[in-house]
Amino acid sequence: MRIYAIADLHSKEEREKKAIDLASSSDLALICGDITHFGPAEHARDFLSRMPVKTFAIPGNCDPPEVLQAIEASGAVNLHAKEHKFNGYDFYGLGGAAPGMIKTIFEIPEEKMYEELSRIAVERGILVTHAPPKGHLDHTFHGFDIGSESVLRIIEEKRPVINVFGHVHEAVGKEELEQTTLINCSAGYKGYGCYIDLETKVNREELKVEFLQ
Repeated sequence: MRIYAIADLHSKEEREKKAIDLASSSDLALICGDITHFGPAEHARDFLSRMPVKTFAIPGNCDPPEVLQAIEASGAVNLHAKEHKFNGYDFYGLGGAAPGMIKTIFEIPEEKMYEELSRIAVERGILVTHAPPKGHLDHTFHGFDIGSESVLRIIEEKRPVINVFGHVHEAVGKEELEQTTLINCSAGYKGYGCYIDLETKVNREELKVEFLQ
């Protein structure tokens, strides 16, 4: 199974066109939040409706709450606080981010994030979030780690195969955390997300990640 994943498009037309093109050679697209730059929600609907493959999407902290309805209206799967099966895997997701130093428009307190994730989490699934786990691929240019304690806690408890996320533009990359592969697929400043090639062999997952610049 080939997954195309990207986050932090922020309504940039060039990124959207590239994402649509790159997704066409995948089996599934994951849009990991900040589809818009503080709206409007209709922009997310229009972009997602043009995706050429099955698409799961969540909002980011810079998306208005109305983006949830826009995702559903587009024909994409709204994965926010929900679980959905695809190709033998359980995908579950949560958008937004915990409140930080800068006020944004889709924020969820850590306690609520953990509550929502606990409700839908499954063992060895694929976790799709906007926020990274605390202390992993979340270090900003300003010297702060702005990931989520709740996401980290769920990873420790449920050991997802993959956690795919964005949010921190300058921390694009891949990292292993025990049995979980962490992937920051942010478009960042010059990127276009990544391909994730995932295959199960004798109850063991093998994956390859290709970042697209």
